[in-house]
Amino acid sequence: MKLFFREIGQGKPLLILHGLWGASENWLPVAHLLQQQFRIILPDIRNHGQSPHAEEMNYQAMSDDIIELIHDLHLPCPPSIVGHSMGGKILMTLLLKQPELVDKPLVVDIAPLSYSSKDGGSHNKIIHFMGTFDLSRYSSWTLLKKAIQQHFPTERGQQLFLKNIRKTSSGFQWKINHTAIGRHFDEISGNPPAQPHASYDKDITFVKGEYSHLIPGLECLQTQFPAARLIQIPGCGHWIHSEQPEKLAEIIKTHC
Repeated sequence: MKLFFREIGQGKPLLILHGLWGASENWLPVAHLLQQQFRIILPDIRNHGQSPHAEEMNYQAMSDDIIELIHDLHLPCPPSIVGHSMGGKILMTLLLKQPELVDKPLVVDIAPLSYSSKDGGSHNKIIHFMGTFDLSRYSSWTLLKKAIQQHFPTERGQQLFLKNIRKTSSGFQWKINHTAIGRHFDEISGNPPAQPHASYDKDITFVKGEYSHLIPGLECLQTQFPAARLIQIPGCGHWIHSEQPEKLAEIIKTHC
């Protein structure tokens, strides 16, 4: 699949893979902090942002999309890759499938674990809301935002939905393919299946937010990634790129 992507900066190639419900634009603040050192490529993962929709939604397909993008870019050297949450699992799948395509990997706040029973509740609420919320009832962004505010009181919750809506000549529509995501949610939240390589032995950096519990410790990483290092960023949870962009950018500069 040919993914939509943004490009900013110049220097060593660096891909940044966003997480579930996200899009490339969410990482622009971090990209601007890195643009003097890196040529940053920010793709929208399939069924997200401006990339095409597809029925298939699993780590085999999503990592194949990134492999295709890397080949299409004709980069002068293998890129470093940063992957957040679902994007981190795409990156881990890629490392165990074709490790030679990646220079220095950095995984943000996710581990090679299944989260189906731990974190499914909030995601299932999002999937249900997108499937039942009738966008055709609203004629303006103001009315739409007020309606979403009634269901999701926090600014972060509201923005998750508003950033995933576009206005067309015929009205509002979801950018995101919530139907495919809902159908394959157990695969997305689960641990990616076995790949050709059982482990990735080169250096790899994992970053966790202080208040996030998605990486319980270094031990859970080292079976598949024996050379893993784990760095904790204080004062943030799972959304490190929006809560502590400067600190995350410094770690990327150091380790990528």
